[in-house]
Amino acid sequence: MISKIRKINKVFVFFILFILSYTFLFAEQGTTSAAFLKLDAGVRPVAMGGAFTGAADDVNAIMYNPAGLAQLKNIEATLMHSFWFVSIFYDYLAIAYPAGEIGTFALSFVYVNSGGIPKTDILGADLGEFLANDINFNIGYGTNINKELSLGITIKLFNESIDDIGAFGFAADVAAIYKLPIKDLQMGFVAQNLGPKFGFGEAFWLPIMFKIGFSYTGIRNMMLNLDYMQPIETYGILAFGMEYWYRDLLVVRLGYRFQGKFDLNEWYENYSGPDIMAGLVLGAGIKIDMYELDYAFRQFGVLENTHRVGLTFKFK
Repeated sequence: MISKIRKINKVFVFFILFILSYTFLFAEQGTTSAAFLKLDAGVRPVAMGGAFTGAADDVNAIMYNPAGLAQLKNIEATLMHSFWFVSIFYDYLAIAYPAGEIGTFALSFVYVNSGGIPKTDILGADLGEFLANDINFNIGYGTNINKELSLGITIKLFNESIDDIGAFGFAADVAAIYKLPIKDLQMGFVAQNLGPKFGFGEAFWLPIMFKIGFSYTGIRNMMLNLDYMQPIETYGILAFGMEYWYRDLLVVRLGYRFQGKFDLNEWYENYSGPDIMAGLVLGAGIKIDMYELDYAFRQFGVLENTHRVGLTFKFK
């Protein structure tokens, strides 16, 4: 038993060192490719500011921390539609199947559509419109190593298309969740989008990101999450999320993301607040039997507001 614990601890330490080594190696990189891989999916995690690394307790774990899939007891499915900037939208679908002691398997699909983009020749003559879209298919797996530690992996296959040009790529997320000695507190780690360079002609690094998160459920009907996310090409992101359920029927969620810095004296034109408000996310939902309908709202300052609606099925 002791030797088994030592082996698990070695895996755990290796995982942390692996993340740190990548962080130091690529911290000064500039532009990355396949930017759509950075989009948050799943209304519930989005409404908590994307702070879901330490929680990952539902089907959305495949996108945030696949080790969390091991926490699922029943089949779950979710779908989301996002009304994003201008005419851009993206859709998301995921399903997870717990297979007993073997672990939990999951599939997810993301589709991003840019809407019509004006097309012209080199002289500026109108040639109509063209489309740009992204398709991402994911296969996830999570399993319990023991009562404290879970590990997981998500394999990502994706394709980007601009007009009649396309490119295919692949990547992987590797993750862990560890239940801390403090009751109802657990910690998650994930390294996202690990894979070869990608691009049209000239290739760039994928948007590799490392996350560490904590989730606390010791307050009745409430979940509190805290994440630190480190992209390889820019400032780190600090995210906070809160979820509160009323009678297992109604839920309210709140999230906040901070990246870099904000200026309290800089007010957005035609907006009611300073740029500190741009990181705020609000959400709510209603649950009836096995169905849960959710909504999330986030404003991006001088950019437009965004809305996400979703439906989750939790089979009994």
